[in-house]
Amino acid sequence: MTDLLVLPPPKRSRSRRLRKKLHIGEFQVLGFDYELTWRVAPSIDVQDRFIDQLLEDLVVPRALSLGGGGNCGFVVARRGSVTDADRAAFESWLGRWPDLAEIKVGPLRDAWYNEAS
Repeated sequence: MTDLLVLPPPKRSRSRRLRKKLHIGEFQVLGFDYELTWRVAPSIDVQDRFIDQLLEDLVVPRALSLGGGGNCGFVVARRGSVTDADRAAFESWLGRWPDLAEIKVGPLRDAWYNEAS
């Protein structure tokens, strides 16, 4: 079982400095998950080429950060939040990769906190 960090509702308003440290309010950071299914299990060379091309074509030019790899991961912006345009560009780029059978790109969600169950 994983420990979920869920903040209680504030009993009083938090200062700007504290909201920034906690990544809440106007400082909330959004990102998205992705999950890929390959037609055939990719070789190490194919995986390396895929990641290198993804970094070169999309991640670096859009100032994104990628956690994960060739099967699944999480994408955030280096500074601030990713946008719907970043998410759409990521999904579109994956769609042009012929070796992928299924692509799941999740909605934008909080990168620091899981939603309460």
